[in-house]
Amino acid sequence: MKYTGRFAPTPSGRLHFGSLVTALGAYLRARSLNGRFLLRIEDLDTPRCKSEYTASILRDLEILGFDYDEEVKIQSANTKTYEEAIGQLLASHQAFYCTCTRKSLKDHPCRCQHRFVRPDLRYSVRFCPSFTVDCCFEDILSGHVLTGKSTDYLQLKRSDGLIAYNLACVVDDHLDHITEVVRGSDLIAITPQQNALYRALGFAAPDYLHLPLVLNAQGNKLSKQNHATPVLEEMSPLDALLKALRFLGQDTTVFAERDFCCAQVLKLAAAHFDLQRIPVENRKPADQVYEKTAVRCGQK
Repeated sequence: MKYTGRFAPTPSGRLHFGSLVTALGAYLRARSLNGRFLLRIEDLDTPRCKSEYTASILRDLEILGFDYDEEVKIQSANTKTYEEAIGQLLASHQAFYCTCTRKSLKDHPCRCQHRFVRPDLRYSVRFCPSFTVDCCFEDILSGHVLTGKSTDYLQLKRSDGLIAYNLACVVDDHLDHITEVVRGSDLIAITPQQNALYRALGFAAPDYLHLPLVLNAQGNKLSKQNHATPVLEEMSPLDALLKALRFLGQDTTVFAERDFCCAQVLKLAAAHFDLQRIPVENRKPADQVYEKTAVRCGQK
């Protein structure tokens, strides 16, 4: 099967440097393997996601020179498919209705699995596979990854009716024939449960490549929730791409020879992409990424 990768941002704010690093890593990996690259807007969390953020992310990515092999996919247009997947899991007794809140789950584990459903209550839907979940997986960059065994039941649908991220991304990656998921290392811990969800739905799980996280000066993940500044407000498109390349350990000396547009930088960076130069772990704040990034920040 032809390599197919994707970038799947949530439109809860504009594109920041951490998101650019993920987009760039996914793009370079796909193009360096002569593969396909898709863009999916994950806008199911309607209280946080706004159409103006979707438009700004698409605009920023266009300015930065990214291109895709299919039309941009909008996740909220696919809710019927997610409901069908939930129905399949309920019918196979691998999902159940739940009344637990985040607060109650801090006090005691969920006990809803064998309770009767009452029409006067609001329910979420949680995942409970009929098999033991492996707490390890193989990562393209890090090798064998062992995570802690989770005692939580993965949420598939919220009590307010919104489809949860973990279900939607699994269904979409299957439907889009994604062969490898390139994303931030903050999602390593949830990977075994997502793999179990693939199996429960009868899907083949993709390969994974988890990139180092971009941290702010306080050591926290650079994110919209932490009020990360939009990347194109901080620097020019070309400077943003070069900084992201250096963060991923790639050689940027070739771009000193002459002026390049962003699309040319992406094309040349894909031709010279070196997976082995990506740091397995990076704890440097984003504003401390310098021209020379040959030293690895972790061990394989």
